[in-house]
Amino acid sequence: MADRKQRIAGDLERSFAEQGFAEQGVGALRADADVSLRTLYKYFPSRESMIVGALEHRDRAYFEWLAGGPADGVEHVLYPLVRLGDWLAEVANTGCLFLNALAEYPNSEAIAATVTAHKERLAEEFRRRLQEIAPDRDTGHLAETLFLLHEGMTQAARLQGREKATKAALRAARAALSAEGIL
Repeated sequence: MADRKQRIAGDLERSFAEQGFAEQGVGALRADADVSLRTLYKYFPSRESMIVGALEHRDRAYFEWLAGGPADGVEHVLYPLVRLGDWLAEVANTGCLFLNALAEYPNSEAIAATVTAHKERLAEEFRRRLQEIAPDRDTGHLAETLFLLHEGMTQAARLQGREKATKAALRAARAALSAEGIL
């Protein structure tokens, strides 16, 4: 049952990423998931729960995408930005699915909570990576800077192109690390 729910969530995520949150109705979402309306509503009883399910699926997929990389050093810290560049080239370059959902449904507490949890988890990823290479330093402010670069890179890639945004974000990240004596 969990596998089927995850498959449907993945189909919903793809549909929302390709077509946005407001464009298609439940019938189109059902067709994209290739299930009956009854099955879709069994696992996701409302449009809001469909969006939350899709976002939770994207969260898992993105953090699997970020896993690994160089084991230590500055490249370990920069790896999420490098992988974001790969994501933007290979998976999606339509802005942040989480922020797009929040923009479409600003009054949804469930969507806001899902977006906030994802963004906090991403910021924590930078904190964790920095702590691993500089355990005796307070790097919280630097983690916030790297998180900001990640978010800005996502948006800038839509306007400037992925390569230019990735290069700029990595340059800025290296400058921030250097200014803190970590590079």
